[in-house]
Amino acid sequence: MKLQQLRFVLAIAESDLNITQASEKLYTSQPGVSKQLRLLEEELGIQIFSRNGKNLIGVTEQGQVIINKAYKIMEHINEIKAFSNEVNPERRPLSIQTFGVAA
Repeated sequence: MKLQQLRFVLAIAESDLNITQASEKLYTSQPGVSKQLRLLEEELGIQIFSRNGKNLIGVTEQGQVIINKAYKIMEHINEIKAFSNEVNPERRPLSIQTFGVAA
């Protein structure tokens, strides 16, 4: 199981089960999101989303448990990042702003 796969599952759930919309939100390809979802479901032996053909139509009962746990994992990751920024303020991400010049 990869953290990226959990991010994909959450993005799908937050995008009303629309994989194309989730992939746009994640700045990645729709086939990539579909593949990672399939690999995660195969690894876990659990169908996270119910389907009608290729369309996702709902979240399974077991899938809802996984989604809830994935949200908790992401909360912990954000807490770790916040802690790291507190103890290492010099390691905060650098932002660079550029301005275009009109011709």
